[in-house]
Amino acid sequence: MSSTRWFDENGKEIIREPVNLEETEHIGEIGGTFEEFSVGVNFYSKKLDKQEITNLVGAEPTESWNPNERHPIGNSNKTRITDWGKWYLTSKRDNTDLNRKLEDLLNSLTSDLENWRKLTSKYEAWIDVAGYMENWNRGFSLKPEIMKMLSDRNLEVVFDIYYDGEGDNE
Repeated sequence: MSSTRWFDENGKEIIREPVNLEETEHIGEIGGTFEEFSVGVNFYSKKLDKQEITNLVGAEPTESWNPNERHPIGNSNKTRITDWGKWYLTSKRDNTDLNRKLEDLLNSLTSDLENWRKLTSKYEAWIDVAGYMENWNRGFSLKPEIMKMLSDRNLEVVFDIYYDGEGDNE
């Protein structure tokens, strides 16, 4: 059995006392995946037709509006009219695996790649991934089959990363 020995700058051996784990305080952790995710598919255009998108993707949006139509501003109770329209479908925020969330979202929409070609050639289209972490140094990965599904549909992926730590010292 080999052991590691530690020495200070003067060559004197540093003797470390054993650590009593029952007397230690957990101050952080490194690595792991995000605590929660939400994902969504989005279409945007100054010539958007929300009914066309609904028909071609085969699902009702979470929210949609055509250009020059009154629509909500974010999560507030305020509304506005803009010269652009948007159609989006968003999942709930929870701890479901990211690849599963993306697969479920894409499988809830049309698998007809010709419909996707029509939509992505006419409108700006993307998938957004919101990752929520409660500690630093979190990560995630996308499986090749998920990336193929996204690529087949010509969808860009946009990542939004949020830190939800609590307290002043985090």
